[in-house]
Amino acid sequence: MNKRWSTLVTAMLLATTLGWQQPLATVTAAAKTTTTQTTKKPKGKTVVSTSTHIKLQGASNARDLGGYVNSKGQKIKIHRLIRSNSLSSLTKADQTKLVKTYHVATDVDLRTISEQKQSPDVRMKGVKLVKANVFKEFPPLPDFTKKNAANKMMEKTYHDAVTTAQGRKAYKSLFHQLLINPKNKAVLWHCSAGKDRAGMGTAFILSALDFSRAAITKDYLKSNAYLVQTNKVNLQKEEAGWTAQGKTLTPTVIANFKDENGVQKAYLNTMYKAIDTKYGSMSKFLHKGLGLTNAQLKQLQANYLTPAK
Repeated sequence: MNKRWSTLVTAMLLATTLGWQQPLATVTAAAKTTTTQTTKKPKGKTVVSTSTHIKLQGASNARDLGGYVNSKGQKIKIHRLIRSNSLSSLTKADQTKLVKTYHVATDVDLRTISEQKQSPDVRMKGVKLVKANVFKEFPPLPDFTKKNAANKMMEKTYHDAVTTAQGRKAYKSLFHQLLINPKNKAVLWHCSAGKDRAGMGTAFILSALDFSRAAITKDYLKSNAYLVQTNKVNLQKEEAGWTAQGKTLTPTVIANFKDENGVQKAYLNTMYKAIDTKYGSMSKFLHKGLGLTNAQLKQLQANYLTPAK
């Protein structure tokens, strides 16, 4: 293989590692779905807790957290909190939907500087772009011929996101935007796949809004369903790139590709363990790690939750 082709293949593999791939314009057959679960109110009554998968041509993993109900019976207001994958392929119709229907006023980009430069977000009229990279750049790729190499890589990623100053700085920036966001507007945060860095950001936000770990995990795992088609294409590209380098495509290699393109409860648990080890609890992490005061937490809850009935 000539040097130019080898470099191209390596770049393609790097573009998909850790789930930091660019989203495709393809959306799954279930273009718009609603995630539902039941939550018991303090008086024993049961209410439906929902979130909406937003139908976009250029981003397959966008969802409105509005509708989720916490253990106190407080519901997240619709069109206020939106998580997504990359916004670099949004169509005009996508932009109109996000701005006009979902009232997006702030776009927080959690990707690395390289990702932001190579595939910049589509600039939407009237939407403020905030760059808050969780990591400075990609870590080195592990040897995918070794069993569980991707799992170890992903777990280290989740650990580093909360234990490094760079990661905490990015999430502090996200919360700052949530605190200054107008009451009739939405904040959208995203990474490339919308599953890891955006997933952790969502976990912090839902924790600040008094959601249980179980409820947070259910939302987190939904990325596997929304990214089915995107990940299918990514896997084909990774396999082709691997064989183009003259390497043998073994079951272990394929398993590693799948592990780094999806989300697993173990990844999120690694984040929780790192937080518990360094800070003692999620509550203390929000206070000490992200610098949120009790007054700011109350402000977030007042701004994004409806009163319990």
